[in-house]
Amino acid sequence: MNNTSDEVLVSEVQEGSVSAFETLVIRYQAKLHSFVTYLVHDPAAAHDVVQEAFISLYKTIERIDTGKKFSSYLFSITRNLSISYLRKAKFHVPLDQALHIASSESPENDLIETDETLRIEAALDAIDQKYRKVITLYYYDNLSYEEIGKLLGTPVNTVRTHLRRAKDALKKELVK
Repeated sequence: MNNTSDEVLVSEVQEGSVSAFETLVIRYQAKLHSFVTYLVHDPAAAHDVVQEAFISLYKTIERIDTGKKFSSYLFSITRNLSISYLRKAKFHVPLDQALHIASSESPENDLIETDETLRIEAALDAIDQKYRKVITLYYYDNLSYEEIGKLLGTPVNTVRTHLRRAKDALKKELVK
């Protein structure tokens, strides 16, 4: 594979090199796909999000500061697009859930569980994004402090602090 640094490749793309952009795509496509699949839990949707990220990257390549780390910029775009995807997708009920609801023996209990889930989702939406990320990764994705720290690029003690603050913020939102 090409050993040219990302920043040099970005400069070449800014000067019009299509092959430099292709090199960046090849270098990051699998990593981004794994990252997005982890976030959205849907490989097909992850493929679409990654493609959208590369399109967005190409449209904004002129504004990239080659003095800063390229991969952080690219993963930031991709993370934001993943969050946008999740926000749009949360209003759709998956078919397996719809079938479960239709065949449920106790619609009242399902309604109570759904209401509780919606309250928790609303409370999560109301808290600061950095806390929401940590609490989601810890409770929904069952990641350890160390895994969350690696994924977010933060120290383990910061993860602990953010999780504690997230719990406090969530508790305040649920009591309202």
